[in-house]
Amino acid sequence: MLSRIHNLLKYCYNDNSGDRLPDINLQLFLIAAKSMMPYEDAIGCSLDTIRYEKEIELLAYYKNGCNDSLNYYLENKKPWEKEDALLEFRIIPVIIANTQWDNLLNEVLKTVSFYSSNKKDILNSLIISSAVNEYLSEDIFPENINDIIKERVINFSLRDFYDANNIQINKVRLIEFEKERISALSKIAIVTDEMIEKFKSLKFIFCERTTEKSDESTETVLSSFSSYLFKLRKGIISPEKLRISLDNIPEFKEFLKYESFSHPLLGKCRVLKRGEKEVILKSKTGLMKVNL
Repeated sequence: MLSRIHNLLKYCYNDNSGDRLPDINLQLFLIAAKSMMPYEDAIGCSLDTIRYEKEIELLAYYKNGCNDSLNYYLENKKPWEKEDALLEFRIIPVIIANTQWDNLLNEVLKTVSFYSSNKKDILNSLIISSAVNEYLSEDIFPENINDIIKERVINFSLRDFYDANNIQINKVRLIEFEKERISALSKIAIVTDEMIEKFKSLKFIFCERTTEKSDESTETVLSSFSSYLFKLRKGIISPEKLRISLDNIPEFKEFLKYESFSHPLLGKCRVLKRGEKEVILKSKTGLMKVNL
């Protein structure tokens, strides 16, 4: 199982030994993984939405790349209606950390809903979640995965998700989503060749998957977080160990006055270089270039 997780992550993200700047895809992975909170009385994890929101706001200082959905959220504090180009990179850690389908899908859609209300993003997240979940669960052929995904798309209710999470229902969006769902279900295979080319996780599962044991002898960001997500998935990390106080955190620029510091969200950081417009930091997950 650990090798399966690691192989998937290595295919989908650019790994980092902590000696260079993670790209925005990996940064989105990291803030989602760090925002997973184990359930008190069940195996699996919920998205700590308060922490996730603070992680997003902090990411604005050091993000290494551009994403329209993220930028729109940071400027407007509400989801974008257009399709999110980096959808899968946000939700993969949420999928891996959960095994029970209903909980998994609910937490994935909560993550998606921060940035997007787009009908394709909702449907694609359902499809990606199903494919990754089945890949991690057991050895089955791609055509069988298609059947499972199709059944889940049929049974999914966007209205029920909105009701359960107290999200205001937009009837126009519901109708648009239903049209998108009907269109997807009318195809021979719900996971189309176009989707496989578009999403790295689907391409890995349907075309490039490997059964080889991954090399974890050298610790990298992805090997470390593969192990972490594996433990979350197995329910062997106590939520008490992950709880942190998010109250009264000073402005990030206050931390930058020091040569080294410990931030509630970033952990221990050390200043490597200072400039007029930027500061280079070193943390456990790699380098960060903070724009001043």
